[in-house]
Amino acid sequence: MEFVTIADVKVPVLPHSEKFPVFSSSLVETDSVKQTLQKILYPMLEGMPVLLVGDAGVGKNALIYYINSLRKQPTLRFSFNEDTLPEDLIGSYRILLDGKGFTWSNGPLTNALSEGLSFVADEMNLCAPNIIKRFSSVYESHYLDLLEGSGERVKGKTGFWFIGTQNPSEGFEGRKPLPFDITKHFAVVYVDPYTPDEMFYILKKLYPMLSEEVLKQIIRISIESEKRIKSGEVGKGDLEKYHFNLRTLQKYCNRLVLFGAKDKTVSVREALYLFEEPFRKKEDRDKQRELIESEFGGAVKLVPTKGYVQGSTIFWNDKEIKTWDETKTISLLSKYPTPEPILHFLDQVFTAIQAKENILIEYREDQDPQEFLPLFTELTGIQIESVMLSKGMHTSDVVGALKPTEEGNIESVTWVDGPLTRAIRKGHIILISGLESAGAELVEKMNMLTDDARSLTLPPESGEYLPVKLTETSVVFGMKSFRASKSVTTISRAFRNRFTPILFPELEDVKVLEDILEFFLPEGVLPRSLARFHLKAKELSEKRTIGSANLMPYRFGIANLLKWKNHIYRYNQTDVKDIAIRGGKIYYTNQIADPKERKELERLLEGYLSGVEEVSTLFEEIEEKKKTFTVESGLNRKNWWDPELHKRDPLTGVAKKLNSGEETKRGIEINTPETGGGTKEGPDAWYGQDTQGNQGQGEPQGGGGAWGYRTEELYKQFLKKRRLLWDYSIMVGLEEFKSVFGKELEEVELNLEQLFDPEIDIHRMYKNEGSRVDARKYISYKSGRGDTKIFDKTTIEKNDEKLKGVEVTFLVSKCRRIFNFEYSIAMLSALLVSLHILNEHDIKTSVHTFCDIKNSKDTVDIFNLKSAEEDYTPEKEEEVFSALCKNWQGDSIPEFQVLSNCERYFSPDAQTKIIVILSDFRGQRAKTYIEDELASFDTRKMKEAVLKNEEKNYVFLGVGLGSRYIAEHVFHDSLQITADNFYSMPNLIGAEIARLVQIHHSLRQ
Repeated sequence: MEFVTIADVKVPVLPHSEKFPVFSSSLVETDSVKQTLQKILYPMLEGMPVLLVGDAGVGKNALIYYINSLRKQPTLRFSFNEDTLPEDLIGSYRILLDGKGFTWSNGPLTNALSEGLSFVADEMNLCAPNIIKRFSSVYESHYLDLLEGSGERVKGKTGFWFIGTQNPSEGFEGRKPLPFDITKHFAVVYVDPYTPDEMFYILKKLYPMLSEEVLKQIIRISIESEKRIKSGEVGKGDLEKYHFNLRTLQKYCNRLVLFGAKDKTVSVREALYLFEEPFRKKEDRDKQRELIESEFGGAVKLVPTKGYVQGSTIFWNDKEIKTWDETKTISLLSKYPTPEPILHFLDQVFTAIQAKENILIEYREDQDPQEFLPLFTELTGIQIESVMLSKGMHTSDVVGALKPTEEGNIESVTWVDGPLTRAIRKGHIILISGLESAGAELVEKMNMLTDDARSLTLPPESGEYLPVKLTETSVVFGMKSFRASKSVTTISRAFRNRFTPILFPELEDVKVLEDILEFFLPEGVLPRSLARFHLKAKELSEKRTIGSANLMPYRFGIANLLKWKNHIYRYNQTDVKDIAIRGGKIYYTNQIADPKERKELERLLEGYLSGVEEVSTLFEEIEEKKKTFTVESGLNRKNWWDPELHKRDPLTGVAKKLNSGEETKRGIEINTPETGGGTKEGPDAWYGQDTQGNQGQGEPQGGGGAWGYRTEELYKQFLKKRRLLWDYSIMVGLEEFKSVFGKELEEVELNLEQLFDPEIDIHRMYKNEGSRVDARKYISYKSGRGDTKIFDKTTIEKNDEKLKGVEVTFLVSKCRRIFNFEYSIAMLSALLVSLHILNEHDIKTSVHTFCDIKNSKDTVDIFNLKSAEEDYTPEKEEEVFSALCKNWQGDSIPEFQVLSNCERYFSPDAQTKIIVILSDFRGQRAKTYIEDELASFDTRKMKEAVLKNEEKNYVFLGVGLGSRYIAEHVFHDSLQITADNFYSMPNLIGAEIARLVQIHHSLRQ
């Protein structure tokens, strides 16, 4: 018997069938690779199945290919997914081509058993354990009963070997831990990542033409980048998981070999493309660029992008790409504008095409590259095949299935390729869109297609046992939008690592937009006006200056601008301005719900198109104060409360009275607290340059403390400016409150409910009985290619456990300084709505207030109004409301003090912990100027407390009260309640809580 030595282990070379492929492998035997090979080989020699577990890119499949290439053993590989069924592995009946009989087609597992081959169950933990158990006899005893066929027992021929590979269930989307009753039959081997020395050894062996210094530089960059990702220094808050490993390093080395191994410009450029460009956030890219330039000895000026077509070749900087249709290529380049960001994007795409890499185009939702799609997918002249994925699709929809012949006779069926298989056979460009929408049952089916195998295994009913392979002309493009929340599916880190991610540029610079428009329209005022109005509309919508009452902000993307341009181009007449205004209304203003906002935006539109940039006084005022428009209410026209109960005497201090005035009706008595224990507060408690040094006469400038003495006239002016101030207790009950705001609160509740809708899960099941026949299964059954499970038992279920583990805590600053009409209404209505909706979805909530109730200046009083364990019953609602209406006479405290032990606000079961804190965030002693507020000791300590707790995975929403915008400087997520937007705050606060839940929560199994 022939033997071969692998990693110092003597392995027999067994006879095998030559009709199955033997895959080659470029694995390099380093010390750790040898150890891993030995961990695999000894169980193999003992006849044990092996389960390889490891991170993406550590070479799990490469290890198997390496072993089998040396012992000349074919490998049959099947990519498991959530849609895998037993017949996919075992086989099925199919009708003979002459229609006179049936024959059995073995699946890949049956072929491996009967031929004595290696079978690789790729990504085994993506498959449901109950499916894996169907062939438990294979990994337990090396035989399989063909229950789906003749019932005979197929015993494993000498040489059969079962190998499973998988990523860890932690950190990889869709992976589930396999139960012990399965894994106990395997020799489980964890494949460790490569050490830096091993990476260098491997790359030096594979790329001897590259200098050692360059290899060391790029290895250091890769290791440091991965370290930064794990520590959160880069990619923090990004919902996509970045990953750099040996596969990335090999891409880099391949590119250097292609474009110039000794050219420093190429070395830096490709490092930037692979290690900087994939990051979305500018601050992350800046850090990565600094790292790369420091390794390569400073910045390198990259040459401008240039390209032309000649002799069936696209010459693009240092790239040469063959075009199979020169006329089409030239036509595409002449039809699309190519400003610098697009040229830079195309350079990355062409680099990946020439290096024969799979390309993942990622984009922000409002920067959809659809308008530029032909420019980068069809430029080589090869026909494109689109494969559009979505949740609920069956694998057969894209791979292929049995279907009736053209005659429609059910007895006559044939295999029909799906779009993915058809594209592979014809050598087309493959464009896979909707990757973020489809589940792992579809996406992971393409594992073999996107890794070194570059092939796809078809199901048994196709009648083909060999995988179909990509041709040299094929390029695989994947497209997906940025992930907005954890509740949205995305591709796994392992699948992402098989692609080269390239971000479609955010076309938001006014000069770039003008260049794009001037490609189609005459240069001058028109392109400039269109571009500037587009950016202004985006700015207003993103800042919620318009659309504050909506659950989601308005979106204006590049598609809006180009369609507007198309409208002008299509209806070009003498009066271009009228056409342009009409187009602007169609693609921008007509979707604005609020009549005021729509009218004002239309006024801006006309102003921009008049050639003179008109500044709207109304919008300027809104932007300055960060106000939002709301629908007019009858709140100011009809008093639903008794004004007599809310009057108070402005003469509240004890200092000597200097001016006299008519006595006003007395309300609640407010006795100003003592400062430092012995002195009543006086003029020193007043803030603002207009009040300093005038012995307590004047008005507070947004500050707190005692009101001091002032004349009746001054008090009336103060009330006129600040509107009516409430007493330190609200004289209204819950029933009365709801009678006024009930309708509005109900509408808010209905709007927010949809944001917490349970996730829909589709479970595909087929049975021998039922009332609904699945046509595909019935055709298979009639043709002999399937079993009698022809009844569709697919179920659509709501995953009500989606929000399990979420808890929301409300911390309310309950002090006299921030107590007034608008804040009280906003706070009460927002809490009522949020508590109600969160309770409806079984999300635990707690409510706490904090202040210095005795005004002693040295205590922090935290009152619990509702704990996380308490149900939000009508009685509890009444209790919370009542407590929030009374006793606001406490003094303010530094807010950072309530964040010292955040764990006390949550139950032990909390997984996603959200803290909504409502305050003016001005600490204990307010300041006159905003700059002093931000630089104060209290604000700095607050920032530190927030950052420290964010590192512990607490999520904050800072809701600022008043005209001082401090919250946005302290919290990553914030809102501001002012006198002009308080009526919209229930909606905004509720929507923000829902958004934070969706972004930060993922169900932990």
